Amino acid sequence: MTLRGKVALVTGASRGIGLVIARVLAEQGMHVAMNANSARIDQAATQLRNQGLSVRPYRADVSHKQGVQTMVDQVEAELGPLYLLVNNAGLLRTGPTPELSEEDWDATFAVDAKGVFLCSQAALQRMTPRRAGRIVNISSIAGQIVRVQQIAYCAAKAAVIHFTRCLAVEMAPYGVTVNCICPGMTRTEMLVHSVAERGLDLEAMVRLIPDGRMADPEEHAHLVAYFASDAAAHVTGQVVAVDGGQSQFMPLAPICEE
Repeated sequence: MTLRGKVALVTGASRGIGLVIARVLAEQGMHVAMNANSARIDQAATQLRNQGLSVRPYRADVSHKQGVQTMVDQVEAELGPLYLLVNNAGLLRTGPTPELSEEDWDATFAVDAKGVFLCSQAALQRMTPRRAGRIVNISSIAGQIVRVQQIAYCAAKAAVIHFTRCLAVEMAPYGVTVNCICPGMTRTEMLVHSVAERGLDLEAMVRLIPDGRMADPEEHAHLVAYFASDAAAHVTGQVVAVDGGQSQFMPLAPICEE
């Protein structure tokens, strides 16, 4: 995949899709900076280093500009020129819109949208002078379809999708591609926790997916690797759902939950 020896930064890499993306990229020979805003990132990086992979943890809050700038400076000083940014960090706050707090709205947008902007900005300040780089944003099919009681998450993920398209056109003359992956239901800790917290039937939800199963995180990770490779040098501004057809088929369901 022509990635060996290049440097990647993956945000939200302490677990779930982000952790698997970091592992797959490192298996492709990349030097991977793993970011999260908790001590779990150290444990996750140790787990991958024990597999002989070239990874290093970086703790930073993607919603704070100075922290992001410092992190990217450290990545370049310690690993080399940043070639690939994967904006994966995400936050999910749910609840009926009339009752959703301003704090939940702001917190969701701070990580899911503002964080994508700040990390992309810091990366582009280094990529554009070199006229080389890749950005892959992890959005969600929640940014394409309607999900009840997830208004902040859906709106933030929709913003990421259009951010991707706008940035792709702006950065094309500088040799930087920008693409977006929209996962559908994927077996991750965040999904299982969210479903259990809301008392939903996970098996019934899976039966509504045309393909009949949830995605594996590896299916998203290998698409990231493709977007990062020389094979995708002419691919930019694309938004790809990895969801088993879920976003193409929305069965009738009650609008209100008891």
